[in-house]
Amino acid sequence: MTKKIITLGEVLMRLTPPNGLKLEQTSTFDLGFGGAEANVVASLARLGWHTRLITALPPSVIGEKALRTLQQSGIEVANQELDGRMGLYYYEPGFSLRSGKVIYDREFSAFATLKVGVINWHSIFEDATGFHWSGITPSLSIDLACLCKEALEVAQELGLTISADLNYRPTLWNYGMKAYEIMPDLVQYCDVLLGGIEDSEPVLGLPVEACTSDQEVFQLWQQKFPKLKIITTTKRWNANATSNDISALLWDGTILYESKSYSISPIVDRIGAGDAYMAGLLHGINKWSDSPQKAVDFAIAASALKHTIVGDFNWATEAEVLAVLHGASGSRVAR
Repeated sequence: MTKKIITLGEVLMRLTPPNGLKLEQTSTFDLGFGGAEANVVASLARLGWHTRLITALPPSVIGEKALRTLQQSGIEVANQELDGRMGLYYYEPGFSLRSGKVIYDREFSAFATLKVGVINWHSIFEDATGFHWSGITPSLSIDLACLCKEALEVAQELGLTISADLNYRPTLWNYGMKAYEIMPDLVQYCDVLLGGIEDSEPVLGLPVEACTSDQEVFQLWQQKFPKLKIITTTKRWNANATSNDISALLWDGTILYESKSYSISPIVDRIGAGDAYMAGLLHGINKWSDSPQKAVDFAIAASALKHTIVGDFNWATEAEVLAVLHGASGSRVAR
């Protein structure tokens, strides 16, 4: 069966000060586009998947530029062209002890006007094998939370593999509902879940103080959400803004797998690294369905490579990820 995955999410214009400048210093910005869900399918497109992004872009020059960028990245875009503005975010890269900073400016965007009943999900999912969503979409409004559930109900009805990244952004949950009041009702549909242990209580409403290990947390999640087949998280240590060690854990309901680890220094751009991991994991569990170890190792290698690539999207190919996985260090020039 052709690998085809669908996702729903907002595409944002990204404005970044050049040359390591702080926002207060800069008079110019580098312009790009991204967004958690778009980042995942852009990476999967590079890995050979057919991908479709359901989004809403305004009928403007900027909206058209965003659409072209997505299409040039190999993503099929089901654009619900709606009036409104283009959501954006400012990203101030960190350096050494200075943390990076993200400032969102996405209220009243075209995407924010989407509502239940607008999208024919049976038609959208007709030739798909999977549906991916993230916690960012339901954080934006109650309408988008309901839209996400509408998609999940149809995806489950059609037997799609459903994956999600909790992607908890506290500053986005500002419409009167807490994440733990919305997210459990959506996570119940998932087969594959990526999330931080520290997000368990604020996002899933599950305190973990009594848990003595990551495995116990994963078991707690699986008891609450029995449809889950794979639970995974990434780890960072020895970390500052431009140097990290990273690895990942994967729980398949029986065994806890630990990935290889990578030291990355200097980091070029860490935005989208978690999305690259998610894409790498989906690719890995599809390609090596009998080896969760290979899947999690591929996923963390994909994330490690993303730290070396400017912009939201991970432009690494499968061959490039496998080269890192098999020990390539970047010390030689490919000729």
